[in-house]
Amino acid sequence: MPAIAIARAAPWWHVKNHPTSGIAPWRLMEMLWRHRDAIDWTRSMVRVGFLATLSMVNAVWALVDGALWVRWRRTRIRDDPVFIIGHPRTGTTHAHNTLAMDEGRFGTCTTFDVGFPNGFLTSEWTKGALELMMDETRPMDNMELTMSSPQEDELATNILSGGASPYAAIMFMTEEERFRKFYELREDHEEYPIEPSELKRWKSAFLTFVKKLQYKRGEDKRLLLKSPVHTARVRLLREMFPRASFIFMSRHPYDVFRSAVNMADKYYWQCYFKEPTVAQVLEFILKQGEILHDAYIRDAAELPAEALYEIRFEDLDANLEGTMRKLYEHFGWDDFEDALAPKLRDYSESLRNFKKNSFSELDEETKKIVQRRWARWFTDLNYKT
Repeated sequence: MPAIAIARAAPWWHVKNHPTSGIAPWRLMEMLWRHRDAIDWTRSMVRVGFLATLSMVNAVWALVDGALWVRWRRTRIRDDPVFIIGHPRTGTTHAHNTLAMDEGRFGTCTTFDVGFPNGFLTSEWTKGALELMMDETRPMDNMELTMSSPQEDELATNILSGGASPYAAIMFMTEEERFRKFYELREDHEEYPIEPSELKRWKSAFLTFVKKLQYKRGEDKRLLLKSPVHTARVRLLREMFPRASFIFMSRHPYDVFRSAVNMADKYYWQCYFKEPTVAQVLEFILKQGEILHDAYIRDAAELPAEALYEIRFEDLDANLEGTMRKLYEHFGWDDFEDALAPKLRDYSESLRNFKKNSFSELDEETKKIVQRRWARWFTDLNYKT
């Protein structure tokens, strides 16, 4: 396997970039108690104390947002959101950032919205101060990161549900198997069935956030949602939103694996409550790939052609404007030239000096592992080994 440091633990004093900074105290205590055996309390004492202190502020914001409940609870969630899906590191963020520029059509969630879902309706004035808690760029790829950047909705669901999400595995990596049931969220799953109460907890958190987001952006906006773990939930999401559309991103499995390992090396360690082994982190990456791909191939076959558009990262990277034009044509969005094209040219220019990550070639042993574990990925999506 490649020489990596993906199992290192964060320094005891490290508190930046944590995915649950916006959690409320009742959810934090519930989550920590449930996974108490997966916490190194000595090394995590400062981080837990920081999250506990911040959770009190989040509780106040939750009460203030709750005062608006009589308004946002009446909001009608549109049944036609657009979901950007695909394994992590396949270019879903690039696609999300691009489509989010069509502000006349879409309403999407920002880093602030998902990071502080308990109070994002009324506490936006605090964004400037809260940006001090995160880096200016994403640790894994140096893309700009601000509180206004488009962001993944599952981060909010993870916070509001107190860890009923695959994202919680990044914090409790030593027992990541416990979170596999939250990928597909199926009570009848042969390997990882979910309890009805757990499914209810996830749905309640997800729909609460989506309803608040729809209220904030307006009922005239079609929601644009991006979370890689939704790749395993196409069937469920289609049941919840009958007119939903899906944009599936794919990329060569070798590139995805290298990028996923880099993400673990550069970011995951900032989230751990207990130091895992390299083997545990690699198994998380490989198993996640299997679950997401197999579920997507099964569920995508049930979608009508007009509800799904597949994009290869290589095509998006080589010809952003052309790829987006074809996507708009597929879904019948007829205002590409006015709504997005002019912004795309400016966006492409801004990326001209962006330096992508450069990774060394995988060794033959690692390639064989990826080929074996992600065999269907190569076959189903026509990637060469």
